[in-house]
Amino acid sequence: MIGKTIRLDGQDQLVVGILPRAFHLWLPSEAFLITDSQIWKPLQFNYANQPPRNFTLFTVFGRLKPRVTYAQAQAEMTQLAGQLRKENPVLEDGDMRVRVVPLEEDVVKHARRAIVSLFVAVGFVLLIACANVAHLLLARASSREREMAVRGALGASRGRLLRQLVTESLVLAAGGFVAGLAIARIGTNVLLAMRPANLPKLDVIQMDSSALLFAAAASALTAIVFGLVPAIRAASITLSRALRTAGSASVAQVRARSLLMIAEMSMALVLLIGAGLMVRSFLALQQVHPGFDANGLLTFRAALPLAKYPTAPLRLARLREIEEQLRALPGAAEVGFTSQLPLTGSGPLSPYAYNETTARNWESETSDGRSVSPGYFRAMGTRLLAGRVFDSHDTPQQGRIIIDETLAAKAWPGENAVGRRLQVGPNGSQNNFAEVIGVVEHIRAHDISRPVRPQIYSVFGANSRFGVVVRTAGDPADLARQVESVIGGLDPEIPVDRIRPMGDYVADALGQSRLNLIVMTFFGAAALLLSCVGIYGVFSYAVSQRTREIGIRMALGQDAVSVRNQVLMQGLRMCAISTAIGVFVAALLTRSLSSLLYGVKPADPITFTSMAAILIAVALAGCYVPARRATHVDPLVALKTD
Repeated sequence: MIGKTIRLDGQDQLVVGILPRAFHLWLPSEAFLITDSQIWKPLQFNYANQPPRNFTLFTVFGRLKPRVTYAQAQAEMTQLAGQLRKENPVLEDGDMRVRVVPLEEDVVKHARRAIVSLFVAVGFVLLIACANVAHLLLARASSREREMAVRGALGASRGRLLRQLVTESLVLAAGGFVAGLAIARIGTNVLLAMRPANLPKLDVIQMDSSALLFAAAASALTAIVFGLVPAIRAASITLSRALRTAGSASVAQVRARSLLMIAEMSMALVLLIGAGLMVRSFLALQQVHPGFDANGLLTFRAALPLAKYPTAPLRLARLREIEEQLRALPGAAEVGFTSQLPLTGSGPLSPYAYNETTARNWESETSDGRSVSPGYFRAMGTRLLAGRVFDSHDTPQQGRIIIDETLAAKAWPGENAVGRRLQVGPNGSQNNFAEVIGVVEHIRAHDISRPVRPQIYSVFGANSRFGVVVRTAGDPADLARQVESVIGGLDPEIPVDRIRPMGDYVADALGQSRLNLIVMTFFGAAALLLSCVGIYGVFSYAVSQRTREIGIRMALGQDAVSVRNQVLMQGLRMCAISTAIGVFVAALLTRSLSSLLYGVKPADPITFTSMAAILIAVALAGCYVPARRATHVDPLVALKTD
């Protein structure tokens, strides 16, 4: 392809280079360019005809020299910005600054907190699983005390016994490692299938060597740490002590198991509360009205080749034909054009001023600038709050604009904004004022969870690149082929891109919240299940250790209900302590989730109360079976037990 020409926008372009297939430009989710480019053209800037000094347009990528830090680069750019402010009064008035940001940090900034929170959740589940394993190893060590004591009496050294027990723990961890890899593989495939749109670097997620080494190290470390204490205890038992304490648990063992169980349930409650907050947040997001009705709305992007449509009249004529034929499609209720579709990245920023202070500090207030056709708001289902929308008589040269409710409330709080004049250009420029003819509800064009910037809408003119919205009463996907047929019939050289229902963009915008919900709920359910298994195991073992005691109590007249309630009360006390600790820890940790939540506070009392109730109910259910088993102890059999 080098040296050959391809036709772009109706013009022949010379191919001078080819990038590697692996090249990818990572950008933050709010960037104007939401998908990677396939074609790169040289930036051509006419320095003889420059825009005003305060017209900010470009984003600069720079590579630091070796051994130069970002702090040094920032200091250099701060000095340069100060020099520019001194040389240009308009930059001094606007307090122009230059910020140096690491690209990696900029790309992952929205996802970092969610990933860290999920990593903490993974750690909690690991600790809960380790607590369960520690329970089992402690119980197993107690049952093998006589065996270890006999081995020691026959000449086995303490180090030899420790190596044997730690080796058993490592074998157990190896089995968990293999099973974990299988589950991780399934989970990775599920994540890639979900493809949350705003999760950066999704394509590079894989089970590589670093992930395998981390998993192997974590498995070995947990096996050694959580298997060492039971191993040391079992290896240090003497034969005489084993014979004296055969079949009974020491006070230290009982306390250790109780502490492990309390820690396990506390961590499970923290995860349950985190999952509950995610569930409530996602449900609240589902109820958000984004400023438009995504149901029955088809969107696509198109472009008129400038070489074929070099003048504004030619482009306007073609745009009118496209609108008329799309409107004539069966099922098409309304058609609208816009310079930038919602939830498809940032468009150009439009500075504005509404008083002397903001006019003097030009660009201190910025909005999202959009140009829209008369039918756009009707097609989007966006409510008109005051005034009117554009009609066929409005032109870009008349200086008429529509603003959203957030800008109206900021510029003229409590007053009617219709008929007001808004400054849309710096002092001294031509046509720097525009008349507000209407106010519409705010469209959440960047983030479903919050309004990002006010919005200013101008009349859609002879744009060469544009987005189109088509309102239909049926399934918008059914119109896709008809839309392509209409555009192709008018001009096969007009490219049509990303024909998608608007609901797909909304679903993509909720992708990270949905991922947080699924993963946190999965970990919360796993923690609850592990805790229930642990509780059942601990109390079953405790009841088996107290068989003789329970038999004596029942032989002396204690009834079965009293025995069962006694076991349940022990479980209830542990639940109460665990709940208090878990609520306290969750109150501290959930503050870090505030940026991931919508419509619910990190210390939401409903979530805390309901999750605590679920944990207590599950814990008592785990205690009930061992408690009921205790009531069936035969006193004669218990007294005969050696």
